[in-house]
This record gives sequence, C-alpha cells and structure tokens, in this order.
Amino acid sequence: MLRKLVCNLMLLTPIMVVASEQGKQQALYDFDHKIHYRQTQLATNKYKLSIREGTYQEFAKQSVFLLRHSAVLCKSDAFNLRVISGVQEFEKFPTEPRANPGPLVAELTCSV
Repeated sequence: MLRKLVCNLMLLTPIMVVASEQGKQQALYDFDHKIHYRQTQLATNKYKLSIREGTYQEFAKQSVFLLRHSAVLCKSDAFNLRVISGVQEFEKFPTEPRANPGPLVAELTCSV
C-alpha cells in the first residue's frame, strides 16, 4: 500500500511542477536589445509579455524584440501576437508633449 502511494506521488510530482510554472511572473533582461521585460506563462502555449516602458524612440527596438522573443518562445514562425497596451499614435510633428503610453504589453499564443 505504501509503495503504491509513493509511486502515485512520484508520477504526479512533474505535473504539479509544470502547473506551478504557469501563472508565475518572471522579471528578465535581454542583453542584446537592452530591454527589461516580464514574462508570464498563462497556459502551455500562451504567454503574457510586458516590456518596461521606455522613451518614444525606443519603441522600434521594443517591438522588434517582442517579435523575435515570440519566435524563440514558440520555436517556430507560427504564432499570434495580440498587443494589449503601450502603443501610441505616430505624429510626425506633435503639437503637444506626448503622454507616456506605459509598458508595452502583449499576449502571445503559439500555434501547435
């Protein structure tokens, strides 16, 4: 009886470890792009990525990082990236100071 209980616990432990990784937010830094970001695994093939807010000029670098990191996480070119917040309109000659758009937040879904 005890042996059966121990075997069942050993079989369920990896499932519990994988489940504990989901929903856990990681604060990370990309040295190539020099970007601070947070990554949360929502499900097996679903992530929430949040890039720390930067200047208006850094947006191009941040968006390229978001695409490249999505491809790395999904291990393929097949993914869906939905931007939740952090994008502001482009104005060539703004007439008033730009408001801070906040962090660039996106939801990544990898196609299987």
